[in-house]
This record gives sequence, C-alpha cells and structure tokens, in this order.
Amino acid sequence: MNHRYLAASAILAGVASFAIPLISFAASTGLSIQPVKVYQTIAPGDSAEGNILLTNASDGDIDVEVSVQDFIPESGTDSINFVAHAPGVTSVKDWVTIGGKQTFVFKKGESRTIPYTITVPKDAEPGSHFGVAFFKAVDLVQAQAGLKIGTQVGMLILITVPGDYSAKGQITSFSAPSFVQGSPVPFDLTFENDGSVYYIPDGTITITNMFGKVVGTAPIQGQVVLPTGVRKIHSVWQTSDLLMGWYTASTMIKGPNGEHFPTRQVSFFALPVWYIFWFLVSVAILFILFSFLRRRVKFSVSLK
Repeated sequence: MNHRYLAASAILAGVASFAIPLISFAASTGLSIQPVKVYQTIAPGDSAEGNILLTNASDGDIDVEVSVQDFIPESGTDSINFVAHAPGVTSVKDWVTIGGKQTFVFKKGESRTIPYTITVPKDAEPGSHFGVAFFKAVDLVQAQAGLKIGTQVGMLILITVPGDYSAKGQITSFSAPSFVQGSPVPFDLTFENDGSVYYIPDGTITITNMFGKVVGTAPIQGQVVLPTGVRKIHSVWQTSDLLMGWYTASTMIKGPNGEHFPTRQVSFFALPVWYIFWFLVSVAILFILFSFLRRRVKFSVSLK
C-alpha cells in the first residue's frame, strides 16, 4: 500500500518537473511536463480540453506509459492517498481521456504536445474531484528486455463540479520568530479546509512598526488546500530597511467564498545585534586612538 501513497506537499508545490521517482538510480531516464497542475470548473454533462507538453529529458530513447489515477485527501494532513477504482462508480480516472497511444516510443530530446479531454457526467456529485495523469518513462533497452524500472511525472488534475457544495475553512495558526536581527522575516500560517472543495488562499501579511506605520507586506498565494486537509503555508518578508523595535504582522486573506478570514496577528522584536556590535567596536577603537594621541602628541599655541 505504501507505493500508493504520496505526500501532497510534493505534488501541490508545483515544482517545474513534478517528478515522482520510482527508483533512485534511474536518474538518466526522465521526462519533463508542463503544466504540472490544472484547475477546471466543469458543469455536469460538460467537458473541457487542454494540452500537455511532454519532453524526453533522458540520455536516450524511452518507452512511455500513460495512465490516470484517482486520489483523495488524507483528513487533517497535507497528504493524499491514491485509491483504487471502485466498480460501478465513475471518477476522474473515467472522466479524463489522454489523446494518442497509451504506450509509445519517445526519441531522445523529443517534445510532444498531447491533448486531453475532461468530460464530467451528468450525474456527477457537486464538489471537488482529484486525479493525476501519469507518464512513466522506461529506458527503451530495458523495456525491450522486460524491465519496467523507470521514473514518472504527472499532471495534477483538480476539478470542481458546480452545485450544492460546502466551501469553508479557517486559519488555525499564525506565527513568526519572537526575535529577529533583520530581514528576511519568516511567517508560517496553517489553514484548515472544512468544506468539500479545494481552495487557494490569496492575500497579504501587513507589517507595521511600533508607531503603527505600515513598513511592508508579504504575499500569501499559490498554495492549494484540499477538502478536509490542513496545510502550512510559508511566507517571507524581504526588506532592505534596518529593522529595530517592535513590529506587528496582520493577515488579510480571502476565504473560499471570497470573504476575508478574521485577522490574525503576531508580534516580533527586531534588533540588529551585529550592527550595534560593530558600532560599539568602532567607537571603542576611536576612543582608544584619541586617548593615545592625547598622551603622545603635544599641542602648543603661540600668541603674538
């Protein structure tokens, strides 16, 4: 069962390759894929089309196998579980059609545009449905010898079917270091999705100084939170200004229905210790130098 489990943080991060290695020493056999994830809102009975750009990044020709798998979120975590297809029940695995052959030979350095179609049945349940279109690469020589060791990449497919579904969530925590010496300042937020559709929190963290003046912002965006899932989102405030004193960071984030979550706040203290240290060292050196000169150098004033 372990081979059917994959951390959602590895998939949902949206890294360019979206690579899911099957074995570590098969690094010379690989694919690159774009896009790494697609979001579609499709009404029951309707369909949507798109294209996948697949490139052979291997050292030689490869054999490619195409498949689609369903997955569900693991409640209370940011992980997912791949699930077997249930007889008599349609799912993303049935809805997605990948154009072309399900197995084909891919020449070294070749790129190919592969069309896909997503068709949602009329009786589809409202809410979000999830799957991954996988492309497994096997070295052609190994494939001809009957060996199926290789690597695979996948395109994450997130489909929302309109209707009577639940869209709600909450920020369960917001934190920052209590003390920093300067930029960058990291922030961590934890979101919990209590609904039946995925959502992508979008907003900003606003930073004010001890006088209430806004001195900067940090973005919060691009992280998918799956239904029943919990996801920690990291944000960073970058500034070239010298930080000193108390600061307060406040969230302003849109929820799944477009409303704003209640503002969460956290305070931190900034003190540039190294700047102060070198300033004091410089002052001490100047003081010693001035004292030395006073003892060694005599000044005389001639009055005429």
